[in-house]
Amino acid sequence: MLCAALALAAPAASEEAPKRGGTLTYVIPADAPPSFDAHRETTFATIHSAAPFYSLLIRVNPQNPGSTTDFVCDLCTEMPKPTEDGKTYAFKIRQGSSFTTARL
Repeated sequence: MLCAALALAAPAASEEAPKRGGTLTYVIPADAPPSFDAHRETTFATIHSAAPFYSLLIRVNPQNPGSTTDFVCDLCTEMPKPTEDGKTYAFKIRQGSSFTTARL
């Protein structure tokens, strides 16, 4: 018990600065996705491989994932009130971020 306490209390033997770059190996227990376009594809392999690298303007509230109307900001700073009978929303996004939309 004493050895474990001393090992946890001792400073790290090698306090090197983090190194940038390298290769991230990320394993998904599925076949290769049809593409890596996380906005178009809905397969397990695509969503689980791309989701950690994307931010959304808004997203479903993780505290209430079953709701179809409870959204929270991801890139936006606050949820806006709709105008034009609920047809227009003006979002303010976090400083230093950019957001591109596509018209469908």
